[in-house]
Amino acid sequence: MILTETEEMLVIILGAFMFMAIIGRTIKDYQRMSREAKKEVTQREKDIAYVKKLKEVVDLKNEKLQKQIKEQDKA
Repeated sequence: MILTETEEMLVIILGAFMFMAIIGRTIKDYQRMSREAKKEVTQREKDIAYVKKLKEVVDLKNEKLQKQIKEQDKA
């Protein structure tokens, strides 16, 4: 089947359009995944900071409790 010059140009334009659409979609997906990964890292850092702070509070309360127990044993 022989295509006319106009049909060949249409095929080339449609092929180029499809190629650019695929590349554009790939770039958008990559950007979306990068944003999601950054959000996860940020959330993980916040969680780690919260756990560290919570551990400090628990350790402090534990120390106070141990002191009270020792004072009660002495009395």
